Amino acid sequence: MIGTLLYRLGRAWAILKGDAFAVNKKKRKPFRNIPFSDTDNEFINSLSIEFLFSEFGEQRVNGGGADFQNNESRLDPSLRTLKEYFPNAKYTVYSDFDLKIDGVNLIKTNSPVINPEHERYGYRTADYFKFLSLTQSDADFKCVLDSDMEVVSSDIIALIYLTRKFGFCVPDNDRQLLRQDMIWSKDAKPIEDESLGLGHSYNQSPMTLWKNDERGNIFYKTCAETMKNDPSRSSLVMWKTAWKTGIYPYILPKQWCLCEGNEGLGEEVILHVGHKKIKEFYKK
Repeated sequence: MIGTLLYRLGRAWAILKGDAFAVNKKKRKPFRNIPFSDTDNEFINSLSIEFLFSEFGEQRVNGGGADFQNNESRLDPSLRTLKEYFPNAKYTVYSDFDLKIDGVNLIKTNSPVINPEHERYGYRTADYFKFLSLTQSDADFKCVLDSDMEVVSSDIIALIYLTRKFGFCVPDNDRQLLRQDMIWSKDAKPIEDESLGLGHSYNQSPMTLWKNDERGNIFYKTCAETMKNDPSRSSLVMWKTAWKTGIYPYILPKQWCLCEGNEGLGEEVILHVGHKKIKEFYKK
């Protein structure tokens, strides 16, 4: 005990003097995975639950660097891991081609987003239908997410409770400031309101809505309309909506969309395994 304490004191002193460097080793912590309680199961069974996807273009494209072409179906790992916790939920995908997956309802549709010649048209279209799908579902709890997410904890149940409490939720954006998001991201545009880009930037997976929540419905409908007529990166579309309406969502902590740079954070619920480094760090 004394020897360990003396070592740590000596190590700390060496670091302060510049004779040694602190080593930050990221370690994977165990996921919290326990069966839902009787109360949780009773709550789930009293609701209608729908998970929504938006997939456009027959070729699967992943901007995060991870490869899902060889060993994943189009909606996995998101669909597969969600079904482990919510086997009786409704699953729906919006798409422009015949995407046939067992147990998944297909809504085949075409994009109304302007400027189809733009290189980001597919991303813009997918995000348009993410926003729209939340307002078109008649489920009590509806959640839209990308297909490159992996649910790893039974804490996923909290997403339903959080949505019931706050009406609608969106994930945190690692860049935090919208100004930084527009500097470092693709499909950015100038920020023209008085916030100067110093408002909080949003991510888009998972996004949730509670049935008949008026504020959330207004928010997502306005997002869809903005994306259709003035398309850009979705974080800017969402900010424009918040600034225009004065309505903004509850922001979920990083653990709900665990992205590159946050490996080993702890209390992870959903991993964004579309990010190559996340997929490699947490691979089994």
